[in-house]
Amino acid sequence: MNILLVDDQHVVREALAHALGSQPGVGEVVQAGSGREALRAQELRRCEVAVIELCLADRSGIELIRELKEISELRIVVLSMHRDEFRVAEAMRAGADGYLSKQSRLADLVEALRTVVRGRTAVSPDVSAAMVRALQRRDAAARGDMVASLSDRERQVLRLLAMGHSAKEVAAQLSISVKTVETHRARL
Repeated sequence: MNILLVDDQHVVREALAHALGSQPGVGEVVQAGSGREALRAQELRRCEVAVIELCLADRSGIELIRELKEISELRIVVLSMHRDEFRVAEAMRAGADGYLSKQSRLADLVEALRTVVRGRTAVSPDVSAAMVRALQRRDAAARGDMVASLSDRERQVLRLLAMGHSAKEVAAQLSISVKTVETHRARL
């Protein structure tokens, strides 16, 4: 199987390309450091499967997933440090066939690539747990249990705001931006 590897961190991309290239059954590992490079590489090489990091310099990985799915039958596995349920769901809705955290072992990534090439979905256990929590929250919201439907971070923000802290104080305590606090407040 030929693999398109998309990550804007050169050292990470090189190391992963070397590791994947040494696996049985892996043909060419085509590297791309940006979304633009990935689109051009896929048009020229037509890989069967891609490994994509969501945080790219020139566009979001979500946008890239959509664009790649428009031009080819490419199977896509997201490999990212972000494993919150919102990003996972967004990536899967965009067309990702799998999602693994960067905490995954190389053997797990290789197995995920083989799994998605066979037309199935691959998700690492920690990502699967995040997806289950999201479904539980969605079900709680449908039942009218608003507190249970909140994410852990939204609950933290709610608790601190209820204690009388300002958005700026909440942001400082949780090491997030004031804008993020305001976004959470708006959802509450």
